[in-house]
Amino acid sequence: MTECPVCGGDPQRDEVARSMLGLDSGHPCVVWRCASCGTRWLAPFPSPVGAELYDHSYYESPEEGHLYSVQTQQMIICYKQRARHFRALGVANGLLDVGCGTGDFLLAARDEGVLGVGVELSSYAAEIAARSGLDVWRGDLHGFPGRVGGYSAVHCSHVLEHAYDARAFLGRIHDLLEPGAPFYFEVPLQFDGILDRIKRWRGESYPYSVYSIHHHYFFTVRSFCALLHSCGFVVDSCTTYLPSRRAARPPSLRKWALQSLLWAADRVGLGGDVISVWGHRGR
Repeated sequence: MTECPVCGGDPQRDEVARSMLGLDSGHPCVVWRCASCGTRWLAPFPSPVGAELYDHSYYESPEEGHLYSVQTQQMIICYKQRARHFRALGVANGLLDVGCGTGDFLLAARDEGVLGVGVELSSYAAEIAARSGLDVWRGDLHGFPGRVGGYSAVHCSHVLEHAYDARAFLGRIHDLLEPGAPFYFEVPLQFDGILDRIKRWRGESYPYSVYSIHHHYFFTVRSFCALLHSCGFVVDSCTTYLPSRRAARPPSLRKWALQSLLWAADRVGLGGDVISVWGHRGR
């Protein structure tokens, strides 16, 4: 990799980030970091990729501690708030949920009077969504037969970091939206968020698994907003902390401490745990 995929800056190997992913000395993946915008990315792209990766075990493998169904239940309040915001922006139908997973956000949106369709690469997830009566197209976004300029809004949460080519992915979304259409994008704030910083200060890393390498991009707030702008999107607001992401969890001292830490990190330097962006398609 000779240049940053976001800004074209010079890359440097990030051995600390590589170690945090649990990649041993024999693993072929390198974590590159742009000296200009801070974007990190994996090269070469690991295997498996695409639909081959996002099978039943990816969503529901208990040995990985990654139970997708549990996580989505904890996100219900967050999804409802997000749907209400789309509704407040005048969106009643024509919502496109890119990477809709098992359809949990689309269901929340439907409950709030916002109708939409989903695009999902995983056949397993798309089948679950279809059982709920949702309109979901199975396959890659670039093969999606939607009409150019035919959608009034887009929701794309924790998907872009998985894309093979983030710029081409955003370009396709831009083409599908009508001018001025609102969007919501969310990606992890990995390595630079307060929780990963604390882990790094302690000399800790994550155990290696397929979940270590299924993110191909690791954005900073600056680089993500710059990428959106360069692809024809206008950013209206950005935060790195969403209290509603954990609102459904039972009250506890641990929850209060975590929420307080993330709130403070966001207020001090946009250093929470996610990059959450509302905006609209430029004309």
